[in-house]
Amino acid sequence: MDILDRLPPGTRYAIFNQGVHLTWKGTTHRIAKYYTPGHGLVGVITVSEHSQEMLRYAFENFDVHRVHVGVDSGFFHSGEGPRANRIAYMPRRGSEDAHQVLQLLRGRGLLDGWDIVALDGLPQAKVATELQTTTIFLAFAYQEGFGLPPAEAMACGNYVIGYDGFGGRELFRPEFSARVQTGDIVGFARAVENAIAHENAQPGWCRERGDRAAKFILSEYSLQREREEVKRIYAQLLRVKASD
Repeated sequence: MDILDRLPPGTRYAIFNQGVHLTWKGTTHRIAKYYTPGHGLVGVITVSEHSQEMLRYAFENFDVHRVHVGVDSGFFHSGEGPRANRIAYMPRRGSEDAHQVLQLLRGRGLLDGWDIVALDGLPQAKVATELQTTTIFLAFAYQEGFGLPPAEAMACGNYVIGYDGFGGRELFRPEFSARVQTGDIVGFARAVENAIAHENAQPGWCRERGDRAAKFILSEYSLQREREEVKRIYAQLLRVKASD
């Protein structure tokens, strides 16, 4: 919004909204001002089905374009070979829920023989390297525009368990992940317990599902698809501008 405040009168602009749940941190007046076509808006672009639905519900006077976020396969890919018993999560996302879930599992002895990897403050390349060594990724984000961390974990061949953050709902398919209702601590712990039990009984159970997830993510959310959609959408928006 601060950038829009500085635009000269009469400027045409498009809004790229990748954090839809942050939209209403501003005042109602400012939001209405800039999300109204009559004030120079030529289009809105966002990053998930959920974000698109939310923006269309809020602002009915214009179409909302969706871009599929690209996951960089140069960094995020599943690699080859077996995985060690390692579980990754990001402590800056839902840290209190993460603490409760892990404590429940530790208290029941379910994490014996499993390493817990907290990914925090790491550059992209290091995150990718770590995710290529883990078997399970735990997602604790409450509200996401898209849900890039679980997507990247899936691309690296992890079995992802946890909250979809709404924006990541389209990622959490039952054939290769386990979606948990947001805030359900016991349900989360049970989903992890179930995955560990399957892995103990059938080594490679998580990896098999992680490989399915990787194929899905790197096909559905490729950088090439993102580039093509961005070019197409902005070409359409520029034509709207020219015709006005």
